[in-house]
Amino acid sequence: MRRRYAMLLIFTAVLLGMLPPLAAAPVRTWEVYEITLEAAQDYANPYVEGLPDRAEPLLRADFSGPGGRRLALAGFWDGERTWKVRFAPPAPGAWSWQTVSRDPGLNGAKGTLDCAAWSEEEKRANPARRGFIQVAASGPRPGRHFEYADGTPFLWIGDTWWNWSKRGIRFETFQKLADDRAAKGFTVGQIFFAGNDGLLNRTYDSPDLEQIRNVERFIAYANQKGITVWIHPWWSRQKLNERISEEKMRRWWRYVMARLGAYNVIWVLAGEYNMNNYGGFGLPFWKDLGAMIRREDPYRRIIGAHPTPPGWAGGAEAPQWSTGEVLHDEPWLDYNQSQVGHGRWRNEMIPLVIAADYARKPAKPTVVTEPWYEFIAGNPTGMDVRFGAWSAILSGAAGHTYGGGHVWWAHVPEAPTKQGNWPLDPSFETNTLDYPGAVSMGFLARFLKSIEWWKLEPHPELLSDTPARYCGAVPGSTYVIYLRYGGWLKVDLHPSTDKDRFEFTWYDLENHQQRSGGTVNGGGWREFRAPEDYPGTLQFKDWLLYVRRAAP
Repeated sequence: MRRRYAMLLIFTAVLLGMLPPLAAAPVRTWEVYEITLEAAQDYANPYVEGLPDRAEPLLRADFSGPGGRRLALAGFWDGERTWKVRFAPPAPGAWSWQTVSRDPGLNGAKGTLDCAAWSEEEKRANPARRGFIQVAASGPRPGRHFEYADGTPFLWIGDTWWNWSKRGIRFETFQKLADDRAAKGFTVGQIFFAGNDGLLNRTYDSPDLEQIRNVERFIAYANQKGITVWIHPWWSRQKLNERISEEKMRRWWRYVMARLGAYNVIWVLAGEYNMNNYGGFGLPFWKDLGAMIRREDPYRRIIGAHPTPPGWAGGAEAPQWSTGEVLHDEPWLDYNQSQVGHGRWRNEMIPLVIAADYARKPAKPTVVTEPWYEFIAGNPTGMDVRFGAWSAILSGAAGHTYGGGHVWWAHVPEAPTKQGNWPLDPSFETNTLDYPGAVSMGFLARFLKSIEWWKLEPHPELLSDTPARYCGAVPGSTYVIYLRYGGWLKVDLHPSTDKDRFEFTWYDLENHQQRSGGTVNGGGWREFRAPEDYPGTLQFKDWLLYVRRAAP
């Protein structure tokens, strides 16, 4: 008993600054470091009182580190009198911290931590260890693609995990999903963390902490597999402004930033933020919300918004194929997102939307974050999925998102989803993780990661005699060409000379395999013919042609 009392006195003395700071076990860069404190007093509603609107949070921790780096992080309430601060050290070395609060139990706590860097081998095993995602500000194509904090290019290969925040999903089921997607090369999981989708009560003033902790466990596991998680804390709805106040919208956003800020995540203003005339809030509210997120996130991670496209009832009052049409000039918007939506004609819009965004100034990355989903027979084929992905990337997109099967809506045996109008496979015996389009996305990821994809610029003018001109190239050096129906075409290999030799390889995208290749001279337009063509082969398929300058 005396020993316990003595330990309590020591801990209290440390918190009050009477003894030297506590020394913590070593952590790694970008690893979640958590501080847990106990408030001295009770609050009528700690969630609300902890984050007063347009004011300082109840708890803040100030971190100081190598080279004079400083970060101020908001704390968050985690049940009863428990409050926490989560920190991801962005650099190796010695860090110290101290808390600031008007609550005596939360104020003046101090500590230190020693941060070690990951080895290159460890980073290759888990790319999320390279740090949070940012827009590439330098290199051959600044503003056109993403990179990790350490400067390594980041290829966005997304998967829609919209409803994996719902109740009832076993952790083992999510592990299976994350393991599969990581093995295929996916780098982004897009998930609801929405206050109006079950993580807050009906009056939006009390978080469901048990379910939030479940979803956090999913996010942490995805990060362990090298997958960055795309988070939107709201989903717009008709007359949303009549159910939720602007203050409650802002508070949940601030809570999410404090709670998830140390994980490898991407911020998204809201799902379908412009739906039903911006949920009734009006565009200025969303712009102000984006500016608030930029001000209050000490890590300045990338911010985007998910739009509703034209042609849908919900998007009729404020339609946009891409946020580039409305938000491009906002300084807080780091990249543009497009939802073309569902249906074959919408799938055909992908390269047009991407090309329009690519022409905007200043340069910002652009990604389709909701394409046509892959379902059972009568819906998009693997070829349709490949067209969307390859046409987007070769038109200048920084990556592409896939959706389909039982995954997009978390239709799992322990927590099934009502099908509605969506043609979900009725059987859980079908492994929808391996739908043809999903496997094709894996091949796309492997191929692009094997080359310097971030250097490719869209160059449709370098192709002729083909109706679909999807070419990403470094002229005179590298050409990646998508042929939707195979066939014959010419490629301009300038500025090389006829003394330069180029190697080329054909890839059968339907079967995800290399088929044939050869060499040609440079110096001008050269002809290429897909290994299979009508009438010798009656079944048409799509092909990838990879041409690169041969070593001297």
